[in-house]
Amino acid sequence: MVKNNTGGNKAKGFARKNMVKRDVALRIAREEGEIYAQAVKIMGGRIASAIDVEGNPLRAHIRGKFSGRGKRDNFIGPGTWLLVGLHDWQTANIKSGGVKDCDILEVYNETDKERLKNSVTSVKWDKFIANEAKTLCVKNEDDILEFTDEVTQEYEELIASHATTNNAIITDNGEEIDVDDI
Repeated sequence: MVKNNTGGNKAKGFARKNMVKRDVALRIAREEGEIYAQAVKIMGGRIASAIDVEGNPLRAHIRGKFSGRGKRDNFIGPGTWLLVGLHDWQTANIKSGGVKDCDILEVYNETDKERLKNSVTSVKWDKFIANEAKTLCVKNEDDILEFTDEVTQEYEELIASHATTNNAIITDNGEEIDVDDI
């Protein structure tokens, strides 16, 4: 019987050919029609909304290679860098101001992003890096939720009102102590 060296539930059930993670060569855009893109939103089904390096919108079709068992190492979410191949036969939709269609050819992980930045110097990666920062940051301070009870809220309001009026603390006896004198 096969020994379970990898651990986890049902780890022996996986095919052995898919368990080995190989360090493959970095795929770079070499042919005409291959461009770099960044996923903005997953639209549903097998379609993702993306932008190219210049900021033009794209409709990226997720191929069968990246779904099912291939989805494990090629997860596509907002901010994911992609290599896409444009549909050169589709011109009527583009002329009327529509969005270009493309197929996803490669999905880059975090280590591939660094290798890509260092090896491809002809492309300006500023927009992709800025979009990653936007997805990680909170867009509005009003979106932050704070869970407090009434007593804590009253206490914080009391401290804020005393801090803004003067530098004095009123004790339980009614005496006022000036913090500056201490």
